Amino acid sequence: MNNRSKHAGMSLIAWGAFVICTIAVIVSFVHSKDYRFLFFAISMLAALVIIPMVLARMSQRAYADAVPLYEKRARLHKISKISLSKVGETVKVRGVVEKVSFRWLNRPHLTINDGTGTISAILFTSLGESIEVAEQVEVLGTVMRSFVHRRKPAVSAISVRKL
Repeated sequence: MNNRSKHAGMSLIAWGAFVICTIAVIVSFVHSKDYRFLFFAISMLAALVIIPMVLARMSQRAYADAVPLYEKRARLHKISKISLSKVGETVKVRGVVEKVSFRWLNRPHLTINDGTGTISAILFTSLGESIEVAEQVEVLGTVMRSFVHRRKPAVSAISVRKL
């Protein structure tokens, strides 16, 4: 099994929903003592854990399967040369991670600097390996408009790996 699928898990939000629902089930059962409710509720609590984990694994498998296709099409670019005119183009960038955010949501955003400029790399699944600030990485993905700064390019990353 590849490194990416070992890290498939639930986001902090999904865990929060599970905890809140578990507390609600406990409180309801303590007041009702209805074992039929408890049987049904435990099944639903299990689904609150199993479904996000299965979806995360499916997402990561789809990304991993797409990497060879992207590798064939991607050319290495300097970040300063990536503009909105390249939206939709498959690119590869290498640089140092300056910032990692939204990791808790399993949708990490990385700010990458290659010495010529910075760009956001946005993943729509969790990172395949632990990536920290100051580490050198290679990002493979497609140029898109940044979500926050619509006049700036970003990379919709399919793969981020340490160098």
